[in-house]
Amino acid sequence: MLPIVYATSYINYPQLNLQQLYPVPTQYYNMIPTKVMCDQACQFPEITFNEEVSENTDQNRQTHSKEALVLQELNLLLLYLQKNISLLKEKTFEKFASENLRNLISIHCDIPNIIKKRYIQVNKTKEEMTKFIIRRCFQFIKTQINYQEKESLGAEERDRLFYHTFFSSDKEFMNTLENGTIDDLIPFRKESKLKTINDAYLNKLFKSQKFSYYYQKFLNEFQTICQHENEEKIEKMTKQILKIIIARDYDKIKSYRRFPWKDHEFNKCENRAQEIYSKYHSQKIKNEKKLLKKELIKLEHIEISESIK
Repeated sequence: MLPIVYATSYINYPQLNLQQLYPVPTQYYNMIPTKVMCDQACQFPEITFNEEVSENTDQNRQTHSKEALVLQELNLLLLYLQKNISLLKEKTFEKFASENLRNLISIHCDIPNIIKKRYIQVNKTKEEMTKFIIRRCFQFIKTQINYQEKESLGAEERDRLFYHTFFSSDKEFMNTLENGTIDDLIPFRKESKLKTINDAYLNKLFKSQKFSYYYQKFLNEFQTICQHENEEKIEKMTKQILKIIIARDYDKIKSYRRFPWKDHEFNKCENRAQEIYSKYHSQKIKNEKKLLKKELIKLEHIEISESIK
């Protein structure tokens, strides 16, 4: 009979590392899919692939091909909705989806409809349009004057430097500012007196003849700028939605906000841009006429008083 050998229970070895006993090559661990958490999906990182695993494998080539097709279909869907969403009928959309979005539907049949419903809900307000117009106008001005950003500075310092650089040569405008500083003209900052682009801000801004001149040039390029803006938004959104689909966190689409502008919204925005110029530039002209009239009245009084003497 063999001697009895006492062996302690496995429970006494909670830290036992099975890989030490049965080593597995590291390369196989790279093939184990890792779960993408919701918090990670929110950040929408760029899509990357493990080159070591993906080389010369039919399965990974098919995955790449599938994702490329889904990206193309997402792009096509957003372009279609951008142009047609305001007059879109349910049956028309169903026909479009069944004919053009087969790969997207194969992942989840309701994804096109979820995107469409959310796109309908996201509407640009008048305030958002005004903010977009002024911000894009300043970006346009930077390209016109070949302004080079100082990348070493923070966003607030970069804005302050640009405003000072651009407006400092407009002497007449500088004289209209309180204490001769333009810091109060920079909106959306903690220390700004003007927290938004409101009526007071626009009135002050259009007192600058230099700004008015570039704004008029900006209006001539407005449609091209809007088109480029939407192309960038669509490209970014397709990548972000694909990341949501990979994470299978479809509820994220229901709260997504950075949709491309709808065609009819851009038409409204262009009208708003024209309206801003007509209202605030003409207001400047009116103020100048009033000032001139006052000066003329003063001169008349002086002439009359001198003739009496």
